[in-house]
Amino acid sequence: LQSPSPSPANVVSTKEDATAAFVPENPLTKMMKGMFNDETTADVCFEVCSAEGKDDDDGTKRAKTSTSFYAHRSILSGCAPMLAALFDAEDTGHMISAQISDVKPDIFQYMLGYVYGGSVPKEELMTHAKDIINAADKYSIVNLKLEAEAVYLNSTIFTVDNAMDNLLYADAKNCALLKETVLDFLADWNSTEAINNISFADFPGSVVKDLMIAFDRSKKRIIQDHCSDSEGEDNDDDDGEDYSLMRVSELRRKLDGKGLDVDGSREAMIEALKNSTALSYAHDATD
Repeated sequence: LQSPSPSPANVVSTKEDATAAFVPENPLTKMMKGMFNDETTADVCFEVCSAEGKDDDDGTKRAKTSTSFYAHRSILSGCAPMLAALFDAEDTGHMISAQISDVKPDIFQYMLGYVYGGSVPKEELMTHAKDIINAADKYSIVNLKLEAEAVYLNSTIFTVDNAMDNLLYADAKNCALLKETVLDFLADWNSTEAINNISFADFPGSVVKDLMIAFDRSKKRIIQDHCSDSEGEDNDDDDGEDYSLMRVSELRRKLDGKGLDVDGSREAMIEALKNSTALSYAHDATD
């Protein structure tokens, strides 16, 4: 038996409304991506050196090779000032080059492509997260650094064996969200195991305050779990100005809303917000 044909009322059309106005997307992003590594319009060039090759049969080192990446000084000045600063501002009128020896060519390609409006595939971010964080941190490509940090967090299982290495790395690279996550791990239900199995000989003194905050958050979370039905609980952050216990993501969100730099340590972010609030109060007082 054949199934009955659907009635016209039940048929859903997948065609777009022919009468709807078509408006193309803003072409700027497409234009920027099209200019990436375009030698014909570029005025600067990065010579990115690869690592030395393996020894030849006679024991000699193979010579380093370099990969050329072409860019535009005007775009770098606006989107990647630290890369632009590698070139003499007064040296114009011809193609000039700068050598990069501390970033792998494939990582540099991801970073420069990001500057031109591109994106890094999630699989590549997962595979090369730390290399991308290192490069983006060095050359202050902040959004790419935070994106790689988030992917690293989501793809890493934290244990007592890797907690200290991740904490030291986060502290060195100012990865505030990664640091917060590791400290939460240490302060949470794993604290006893951490104390018994982790050597704190290399524990950075600069993160002691952050660890205390993590313990305080953990304690408050436990109290809230046991008193979830209680009413009238105090909230220290109701006024929006108590930054001391705010999460890193919340601090970054507030900084971004004020047009301030979202990179840096927790202390630096809090200080920037306090200074911004003080300036706002001072401005209001003079009006």
